[in-house]
Amino acid sequence: MPKYAYRAFDGLGRMETGVLEADSERAAVASFQSRGFLVTSLTTRDEKDKERPRRLGGYFRVNRKDLVVTTRQLSTMVAAGLPIISALRILGEQVTNRRLRQVIARVRQGIERGGSLSDEIARYPEAFFPFYVNTIRAGEVSGVLDTSMNYLADYLERELDLTQRVKTAATYPVVVGAFTTLVAVGAIAFVVPVFITIFASFKVQLPLITILVIRTSNIVRHFWWAGILLAVGLGMAAVVTRSSETGQRIMDTVVLKIPIVGPLVSKLALSRFGRAMAVLIRSGGPMLEGLGVVSGALGNRVVGDAVLAARERMQQGESMSQSLQRNRLIPPMVAQMVRVGEESGTVDAIFDRVAEFYEREVDNTVKRFASIVEPILIVGVGGLVALVALAVLMPIWTLIAKLPR
Repeated sequence: MPKYAYRAFDGLGRMETGVLEADSERAAVASFQSRGFLVTSLTTRDEKDKERPRRLGGYFRVNRKDLVVTTRQLSTMVAAGLPIISALRILGEQVTNRRLRQVIARVRQGIERGGSLSDEIARYPEAFFPFYVNTIRAGEVSGVLDTSMNYLADYLERELDLTQRVKTAATYPVVVGAFTTLVAVGAIAFVVPVFITIFASFKVQLPLITILVIRTSNIVRHFWWAGILLAVGLGMAAVVTRSSETGQRIMDTVVLKIPIVGPLVSKLALSRFGRAMAVLIRSGGPMLEGLGVVSGALGNRVVGDAVLAARERMQQGESMSQSLQRNRLIPPMVAQMVRVGEESGTVDAIFDRVAEFYEREVDNTVKRFASIVEPILIVGVGGLVALVALAVLMPIWTLIAKLPR
C-alpha cells in the first residue's frame, strides 16, 4: 500500500503533517475529507525527490509584466472551460519570452504525467513565487481554480500598477540627482582646473569659496579612483547584506525609519497584505497558512514578521483582529476593520477595503513626495550652479577691479 506525505488543516485551522497509507491518492483525500480536514499537499514518498525546485540554468527570473499577461490569459481560457493542458499548450505558443515558454512547456508535461498545476509550477520558484503557488493550490483543493486564477490575475495587475506608480514617482528625482552629480563632477574636474591656471598667473588673492572649490577639484582629479571603489564597495556590501535573512531585516528596519520613504513602504506593504489576504480567502485557502504565505509577499520583512507574529497568536486561540492589534506595525484601524469583518462574516471584503484605503494612501504619499522633492531639486541644482559660478567669477571681479582705469 503506497504511503503519502500530507499537509492538512483541521476544522480549527491548525496545520497537521505526517504520512498516511492509502490505496490511492483519491482514497487518501476522501479519508481526510471524512474527518473534516482540508488537504493542501499530498505526495507519495517516492515523489519527494521529484519535488525539488528545478532550474533552467543561468540567472532567470520572470518579468512581473510577463507573468501578469500570462496569468490573465490562462485565467480567461480556464474560465471558458478549456482543459488546463490545452490552455497551457495554447499559451506556450503565444508567449514571446523564450525561457518562460520553456517553463510553461515543462509544467504542461508534468501535468500530463499526472501532476497538479500547483505542484508543477512550485518546481520553478524563479518564475512563480510562493503566494502565486499557494493561491493556485487553494483553488485546486476547493474546486474553484478558475475563480482563484481570476482573483490572482486581478491581484497581479493591481500590484503591478501600484508598483509602477511608485517607481515612476521615484524616477524623476533619481534621474535629476544623478545628472546633476555628473555635471557637477565634470565641471569641478575639467572646467575649474582651467581657471586655476589663470588665477595662478595673475597671483590674485582668492576668496574662501574659490579655495574650497579648487581643493575639491584637486581631490576629485587625484582620487577619482577612491570614489569608484567606494561606490563599488557600497554596492557589493548592499548585495551581500540583502542576500542574508539578518541583513534583509536590518535594511528593511532602516528603510522604515527613513522620513517619507518609511511610511510609504509601510503603506505599500499594508495594501499588499489586504489584497493578498482577500485573494487567498476567496480562493478557499486556510487562514493560518494564508498568513504564512502572505508574510513573504509584502516587500518588507519587518512587516512580514509582524504578520507571522499575529499568525502564531492565532494558533494559540486568539482571533485575527486581536492578534493584529498587538503589533505596533499594524495600524489600529486595520485590526478594527478586521474585527468588523469577523463579526459580519465578510473578512475578504474587509481586506479589499483595507487594500483600497492604503492604495489611495500610497498615491497621496507619492504625490506629496513629488511636490516636496521637485522644489528641493530645483533649489539644490540652482545652488550648486551658483556655488561654482561664484567660485569662478569672484576672482575675475577682483582682477577687473584692479585693472587701471
